[in-house]
Amino acid sequence: MQLSLSYICANTLVYDTVKALETRYDVGVHIDLMDGHFVPRLGVHPEIIDILKEKLNVPVDVHCMMTANNHAWKDVLSSNADVIYVHYEAFHSDKDALEFLNQDERLRLAFKPHWSLKQIYSIINNKDDFLLMAYNPGITNQDKTYNLDDLKDITKCKITIDGGVNFEVLSTFDNNDNIRLVAGSKLLFNDDYYKNIEKLLTR
Repeated sequence: MQLSLSYICANTLVYDTVKALETRYDVGVHIDLMDGHFVPRLGVHPEIIDILKEKLNVPVDVHCMMTANNHAWKDVLSSNADVIYVHYEAFHSDKDALEFLNQDERLRLAFKPHWSLKQIYSIINNKDDFLLMAYNPGITNQDKTYNLDDLKDITKCKITIDGGVNFEVLSTFDNNDNIRLVAGSKLLFNDDYYKNIEKLLTR
């Protein structure tokens, strides 16, 4: 299991958190870029990708909740990100999605929580990595959340789980090398930050 620290939740704490956890976990950083199309306009600027890569020297995955024709893609694709997720819902057709993905080997698909695993497997076209949003961030009344129990025995490909990751979820996927968990406010970056760090190191 990989632990990817949510930069939007961690902000400047990300540096100390990587140092604290990297001896115990396979740690990376998760960056959200949002243009307001899928969720409220939040997130950070693409330039932070290379800043974090240089200063932290850990894997960086980028979750782009942006339309496929957004001008920010030029900066994202020229960055040193390790994995870049683009939403399947951003495309008009599977042909458009495939053409977009083919421009860079780091590109993978991300899915909102209403897709079943069967549907996703039929779409990803032999890509061995995708991101699944457990719920839609920034949305107060959720119309769909993902039952993470469905992912317990995943072996077919690698999945990044984004949203709702707490200590119970962490325990569920503790020994699954095919899962990357995005650690945000429910697991780590909240009022109990230092207690959470200690708990992560001693569990």
